[in-house]
Amino acid sequence: MKAAGAFSVKSYNQPRRDQRQQVLTAARELGMLVVPEGGALLQHNLTMVVDGHTGVEHALPVARVYDDVTQLWSQSGTGWTPTLGVAYGGWEGENYWYAKEDAWADERLATFVPRRLLDARSRRRVIAPPEEHNHLAVARIAKQLTDHGVSVQLGAHGQREGLAAHWELGSFGRGGMTPLEALRAGTLNGARYLGLDRDLGSLEPGKLADLLVLDGNPLADLHQSRTVRMTVVGGRVWDSASLNELWPTAATRPPLFFEREGGQAWPNGVSATSASD
Repeated sequence: MKAAGAFSVKSYNQPRRDQRQQVLTAARELGMLVVPEGGALLQHNLTMVVDGHTGVEHALPVARVYDDVTQLWSQSGTGWTPTLGVAYGGWEGENYWYAKEDAWADERLATFVPRRLLDARSRRRVIAPPEEHNHLAVARIAKQLTDHGVSVQLGAHGQREGLAAHWELGSFGRGGMTPLEALRAGTLNGARYLGLDRDLGSLEPGKLADLLVLDGNPLADLHQSRTVRMTVVGGRVWDSASLNELWPTAATRPPLFFEREGGQAWPNGVSATSASD
């Protein structure tokens, strides 16, 4: 992997601690990062922290942590990506947002996601009592660890395309993070976590000018992170709603596969396919 250009390896659910330590030893010799899959057991997670993993992926499967955990973790240098949308230990955050919002009616989401996939997951929603919103308990732990100097990063787990990252930001806010803390978790913290902060993660001279242009101010309201007007990558500018290129060359993007098939969306957000299904 190192010879092929990899700089990080995923230690995926190695059941024994000595197995994980072997992966860590090999990675240290090669100068590579190691991120383990959270084991769904607090004791499992804490040995990952003690052994010096780059970070822990996924939620701690507990409703709260105390000083023993925060003191240990804050001195370890290990980061944490809680992936609130699929938080262990209870109801997942993704279900919370489906219940709270009409995701199926999100025009931008429906532009880039086949209606048959979007409707199936978002239209018939499950609800739960507020006290059973487990991802908010995990988000409070994320705030607690942030306050103790632990690097917490946003990870949307590849869930609802694009929108899930904004849901993750909103969940951090509901767990007590300030908008600035949540935005830092979604930008600079992740770049530092991966050792890419010399090039990415903030707007500074000498860094890559890959950025989003917003119509709103997420520092005042995290929900405004969704008001993306333009996307700038590698010196090229796109209209975010359509992904048509604006600069340096004006160009209409080619149709997506489901657009070529026809019948994607009606103006009210219902598709011919989903209506007949």
